[in-house]
Amino acid sequence: MNAEEPAAIAAPWLKSVVVFGLLFGAVWLSLYTAYAMLPFIRPGSVVIAYAKLDSLVKGRMFGPQDRNRVMVFGNSKLLSALRPSDLDAAVGPGFRSYNLGLPGEVHFLPILEAALEAGNVPTHVLLTIPWDGKGVSDTFADTLRNDNLLANTLFPFRNLPREAALFAFQNLDRLSDARRDVEIQRAAMLRDRGWYFIKSQSHYPGDRLPDDYALPTDHPTRIELRMIPEKSHSRNHLERLASQYGFQIMIVPGFFRAGEAAPLPAADDARSMMISDRPLIRVLGPDYFMYPPALFADPQHMNPAGARAYTADLAKLLNSTGAFD
Repeated sequence: MNAEEPAAIAAPWLKSVVVFGLLFGAVWLSLYTAYAMLPFIRPGSVVIAYAKLDSLVKGRMFGPQDRNRVMVFGNSKLLSALRPSDLDAAVGPGFRSYNLGLPGEVHFLPILEAALEAGNVPTHVLLTIPWDGKGVSDTFADTLRNDNLLANTLFPFRNLPREAALFAFQNLDRLSDARRDVEIQRAAMLRDRGWYFIKSQSHYPGDRLPDDYALPTDHPTRIELRMIPEKSHSRNHLERLASQYGFQIMIVPGFFRAGEAAPLPAADDARSMMISDRPLIRVLGPDYFMYPPALFADPQHMNPAGARAYTADLAKLLNSTGAFD
């Protein structure tokens, strides 16, 4: 075999790899372009999450008149339950808040860091869900083992065919109106500083559950104590940010539907506990508030009346602490 024969044998194989790579790249780029240009076909929760990360926290959030600049974090339950404009009015002048709850997400540090990088520095960070208990951050190996995260990172458009088909099926006779509806909802969420009514999951008249509503998974006799890990990588990171930017941290109550968990003792309502002084971290009030089913649009998320009730109770709790006087 002369020196030219190995090269001649390798040439067809190399050509096939190059052709495959070019075709794969072209398909990937085409799908990503469609994904980027058709944001309105995504589920409403995804649209809201992207709007918060890409628009809300990167715009101007506070002004010089805002003495108390407040960011409230949580998951989709908070998203539907806290109305910042009502909270501001109840707490008083100089108080401006934002609902930064994200659908299906309990990790608050990425959106907090995005706000800080954009120059939006709070005086107070309120958490309805404490930090997780992981002792170390995810390594590259952890990322490789997380199939869902890896797939979402490499192929963010992987649900595009299903979402496009579902959007077309549900809105076959009103495609342009459906697109406009998504834009209206997105704009309303931004205008309401993060509050969003999750109407799509409501299946009862008047967007309210029946008074006797219950699920087999409810635990009406079990108190759902809030667990606050003493040591955590997320806590350490949050404390570094709080020290660097000078904001306080408050852990405040979330909520449950009546019958979903057991009522808490009344004495817990006035609880106030400091778990760190540098930076200042306080735990305020009970582990959770409880509301009747009629204030819920679905088993987890509040309707507008429920949002007004939760916001009023949170304002009452914050006012009782004197932290914003």
